[in-house]
Amino acid sequence: MEPKSIIEALENYFLDCPLMKDGCLRVDYLGDQPVEYSIEVLPCDPVLKRYVSGDTIRQYLFAFGSREYYSQERLQNIQNSAFYERLSDWVEKQSLAGNLPELPPGMEAQGIAVVSSGYLFGESKQRARYQIQLRLEYYKEA
Repeated sequence: MEPKSIIEALENYFLDCPLMKDGCLRVDYLGDQPVEYSIEVLPCDPVLKRYVSGDTIRQYLFAFGSREYYSQERLQNIQNSAFYERLSDWVEKQSLAGNLPELPPGMEAQGIAVVSSGYLFGESKQRARYQIQLRLEYYKEA
């Protein structure tokens, strides 16, 4: 089924990622119980290049975040950070291979790039939020 929006296309894309644990994937919401994932839109100037025809090359910045178990046990926190290293590698390999999100009509994905490495974004005694920032570059017809 053809996605109706870029965020829906990204959701479908990450649902196919073999690294995802049994947690659920949400959009613009991350619950407080591990393990959950979220895709959240980040602000940016969307137009990178404008052609005379009105067609454009655009960017879509977003964060992929998760709620993970967290403690003073270093092994747990190493696993959390290692997940984001593997996710970063997966995204880069998919982009190089041309395995990109299927966007709505009139748009075509050009690539996905990792903008920041995975990092701890906030924590409490037993739970933490980690995230990585990414950029989808795509062509849009006028």
